[in-house]
Amino acid sequence: MKKSFIISAMALALLFAGCDEKAYIQSPGEQTNVPDSIPGLTDPDPTPDPEGVPVPEGTINVNDAVKLGRKLAGGQTSTEKYFIKGWVVSFDSKGRGDNFETDFPKYGNDYVWLSARQDGQGTKQFYAYRVLGKFGAKLPDLECIHVGDFVVISCYLMNYNGTYESSGACFVYSSTNAHFNEVYPAFPGCPIPEEGEISVTDAEKYALSLAKGTTGSEEKRIRGVVTGVETTDLGNYGNITFNISDGLSYAKCYQTYKGSATGKFTNLNQVEVGDTVLVVGKIQNYQNTCEPYRAYVAESTNPNF
Repeated sequence: MKKSFIISAMALALLFAGCDEKAYIQSPGEQTNVPDSIPGLTDPDPTPDPEGVPVPEGTINVNDAVKLGRKLAGGQTSTEKYFIKGWVVSFDSKGRGDNFETDFPKYGNDYVWLSARQDGQGTKQFYAYRVLGKFGAKLPDLECIHVGDFVVISCYLMNYNGTYESSGACFVYSSTNAHFNEVYPAFPGCPIPEEGEISVTDAEKYALSLAKGTTGSEEKRIRGVVTGVETTDLGNYGNITFNISDGLSYAKCYQTYKGSATGKFTNLNQVEVGDTVLVVGKIQNYQNTCEPYRAYVAESTNPNF
């Protein structure tokens, strides 16, 4: 009798384990038998977009982002970049760990969970991992993202062991947060690259075609608009770190020189937000972020250049 009871208990345990949604999450890749197909697990409709927030054409909601993430194998990143809209419902306490107070000023990114519903109801959420401010500029403070904000983020999708999250250079494109909109000015638009030049989006695609930590062999000429300047002191090197964008993607121009590979900037006012610049250099994939490597600004609309 005792042996029979143990076998029955084990059978029940296997039965309930088979109904656990984790079984689907732990078997990533193209699937037909996913929680969306099970009666009773249909999520409520997404909350309508608020008025006055720029939402690029082709933007998908959180529910759609999760569905696309389920089609990726474990550890796989999408080949396409997406704009994803949703509501901030919580912050990752693990991401905001013991070192957060010192790391945040250094990196200016945050760990945010998004839902298609303003009330957070539903089974699907998307993880904006290390999300940055507009066009990759650092978040200056935590007031830029609040629970209840409607945001549009830009990122590649990743299936991280069953968590569907952003990969690489994830940034907030637009938001209902008033402080966010005060901190980041409206994007002025970017000129079309001329012959022999590439856009920031194409530069990013090229960077992500490289293995992490490697640098391409070809020198590229990238046309973009300065969206954030990180350098606060020229020091002895005369180079400046800043971001450029084409309104869709961004590249971090790390320790970039003036006029040539050895030319020095003499004043920080020679690179300012809103400048249209031509950056020349080889491109590096730095942790899935596009970085022109040992590059220089060949042209600029800045009158002090």
